[in-house]
Amino acid sequence: MSVFDLKTQYVKYGEYHSNPINVISHQIFVPSIMWSTLGFLSLTGPYMDVPSFLLPLFGPSLLSVEMNLATILCLTYIVYYLSLDFVAALIYTPLMLLMLSTSFFVMNNAQNPLTIMTVVFVVSWAVQVAGHFVFEKRAPALLDNLLQAFAMAPFFVFLEILFKFGYRPEFHKEVNALIADKVRIFHESKATPKKKE
Repeated sequence: MSVFDLKTQYVKYGEYHSNPINVISHQIFVPSIMWSTLGFLSLTGPYMDVPSFLLPLFGPSLLSVEMNLATILCLTYIVYYLSLDFVAALIYTPLMLLMLSTSFFVMNNAQNPLTIMTVVFVVSWAVQVAGHFVFEKRAPALLDNLLQAFAMAPFFVFLEILFKFGYRPEFHKEVNALIADKVRIFHESKATPKKKE
C-alpha cells in the first residue's frame, strides 16, 4: 500500500470514518489535535532562523513562527499533502499555516499556554476515541495504522469538506463505493460467529 496513493489511503481512512456523527466530530477535533500538537512542538528549538523567503507564508509579524519541530512538521505535512492531491493541498496550506501561527501565538502570549494546549489535546482525543467506539462500533485507526491517524487525518477531514462542495465528484463517488464495501465486510465479519476449533 503506497503512502503516496490518495485513493488507497483515503479508502483505508474512510473505512474507519463512515458514520456521519463520527465524521463531523473528526472535522472539528482533528484540527484541534493538530493545533495543540503544534503548540507542544513549538517548545522545541529554534534550530535555525526561518528562511526569509518563507516568512510571507506565516502572515503578520504578530503571528511569527520560528524553525522548530512544529514548523518542520507543518512544512513536511504540506509537502506530503501536495504529493497526494496538489489542488486540495494548495487550498489547505493557508489553514495549516494559520494553525501553526496561532498555536505559536497562544504559546507565546497566553497566561497558561500549556494548560490550554493540554485541555484541547485531551478533550479532542477523548471525543475521537468515543466517536469510534460509540458510532463506528470499532477501534480507532491509530490501533492499526499510525500514519493514517497522525499524518493523513488532518488532510482527509479537509478533503471530506471539499467533497461536500463538489470537489472531484467522480473520485468521491469511487472511493465512497470502495469504503462502503470495506465497512460492509467489516460488519459482516463481526456478525459471523467464529467457529470453535
